Amino acid sequence: MDTTYARYLLLVALVAAGTVMLGALLFASVRGRRNRKRSVGNAEENREDKKPESIVDIGNVSAFFDRQRNAVLIPYVPDLFGSGKATADIIWLDMPYSSSELGQAVKSAMASCVNGKPAATAALMKLLRAVSWKEFTKGRLSISVYCKDRRNIMLNSTVRTSEGAYIYITKDPEICLPTDTGNAELGGAILELLKKCR
Repeated sequence: MDTTYARYLLLVALVAAGTVMLGALLFASVRGRRNRKRSVGNAEENREDKKPESIVDIGNVSAFFDRQRNAVLIPYVPDLFGSGKATADIIWLDMPYSSSELGQAVKSAMASCVNGKPAATAALMKLLRAVSWKEFTKGRLSISVYCKDRRNIMLNSTVRTSEGAYIYITKDPEICLPTDTGNAELGGAILELLKKCR
């Protein structure tokens, strides 16, 4: 009887030890997978930021910000006379958003310039939810983002006139970034330059 009981206890101890070891192996395996997923996810994010579709080498966008920093991105294309005209491919970006999301939205707006068509004033005002340009721009700051040389994305801060027009604060670009700049860097540069607008 004592030998049978001792064998039983030994069997229980072996099963318990095996269960503990199996649990520890499973825990280590799951934890390793999570860490790999995390590092793969970060690597994919970095690759996505630099993949060819995210490289914009042409376009002209005015980024407007209200007091809450909600953004309205308006792409511009030349009309028949060579003047810049707004298109209907407007992007609205409400807070909260990250620098990366802002940069990605600006690149999308710039990319839309390739096949963009000038919008009629009435259609544009309807899209902007305003009666007039002066009403839309009231209280908004604006950053101009453009690429003409296919090498650099250029940024200018602006000042709003009493008529609702915007003029560059300086003649030359204030920030010049390569066309393969990441979304977060572009968005961050825009938000930093916004501090100079008035």
